[in-house]
Amino acid sequence: MKTRQETLGELKTELLRIGSTNQRDYDLLKRKGQVYSTTICRRLKLSWPEVVNQTGLKFFST
Repeated sequence: MKTRQETLGELKTELLRIGSTNQRDYDLLKRKGQVYSTTICRRLKLSWPEVVNQTGLKFFST
């Protein structure tokens, strides 16, 4: 299992790639082999906005 920092680092890279912090956009545009946003939230025991903020990005709800 990946560490918290590895998970957040990979998520930040992916959010920058898709150009959105929206949970639905992440799930729709995730690459093969990546986990869904709900799995990330469950593993880190945080809500999606909190997870995004932990990556160092600002959460923008649309």
